[in-house]
Amino acid sequence: MAVLEDVPGIEVTVQVAGIDAAEYEDPNASEQDVAGANCPTSTKYIECIDGAEFAIKTRVTGDYRWSHPVTALNWDFRMDDKSTRGYVIRRGDMVNGVATKTKADDTVYCSHTKQWIRQRFQFSAVDVVDDAKKDRIEDDTKIAKHLGMIQVRIYRCIYLGHRASSFRKPTTSNKLELAEKSLKGKAISHGTSFLSSGKGVPAPTSCNISYLDGRDKPIATFRFHYRSRDALKREMVIPRSPSPSPGPKREVARMSRAELERLAGERLVQLQRDGNIKEERKPSLKREFKEVVDLSGETERPGKSSRTALEIPEEVIDLTDD
Repeated sequence: MAVLEDVPGIEVTVQVAGIDAAEYEDPNASEQDVAGANCPTSTKYIECIDGAEFAIKTRVTGDYRWSHPVTALNWDFRMDDKSTRGYVIRRGDMVNGVATKTKADDTVYCSHTKQWIRQRFQFSAVDVVDDAKKDRIEDDTKIAKHLGMIQVRIYRCIYLGHRASSFRKPTTSNKLELAEKSLKGKAISHGTSFLSSGKGVPAPTSCNISYLDGRDKPIATFRFHYRSRDALKREMVIPRSPSPSPGPKREVARMSRAELERLAGERLVQLQRDGNIKEERKPSLKREFKEVVDLSGETERPGKSSRTALEIPEEVIDLTDD
């Protein structure tokens, strides 16, 4: 869960498929122009899953310092720089020192069906195409600038009571296709799609508020860059998978003859020291013979053998192939 030391008591996390996403530090944080930030800002990277729905969980704890005349905090949400309906957490919403809300969808009005519907948030993969047309690259560069980022801004305000909900049009989910040159080397893998069930829901509740510091001065900003696991590795956010070990066979194959002889000698000394080498007599091989043939042409008496005699074994091999 992302937190800010300068604004204690405010926490934000992204849940992917109902589970809190692991957060990784921004490897380029030191290169960013923090001087231009008008409020404390947290920037994290998270892993997204293609086709998974996600939600944003916000939390205010007792560590937050409510100062007069602040009575509420307004939460503003943007996905890929597309605005969605926000909400407020009032000081009176705190229970046992904690108030929690989750943003899992946006409630919009469909003019075609004349009813309110919900649009859920989903990660969708980006298709990268090889298109070098200048106009295409310029348009896609503007889209890629904010693609793959969830942003949450928090404002101090005064709660002024309920009012009628304003109409918001459904957010269209176009096919996420970008020219390769528009990414400028960034490993952007996904964008946000808005899923509509088509089923009517009750109209959302709205309220009037008064911003204490102005609409352009949030007290905190939380940014989450979402990427696939492979994209996180390419951007060096998480370490790359180590190369597989070459294994003992490949290591031995690389050794010189001198190294092999040295290792063999060391192993032999070790075995002798451990008493693992024992002298064993090789079993003698005794063959049985059926007859003795004298190649000198002289026949000897049975039972005697000659040193020049050829001993023929009992097994007979037929070479005639009949």
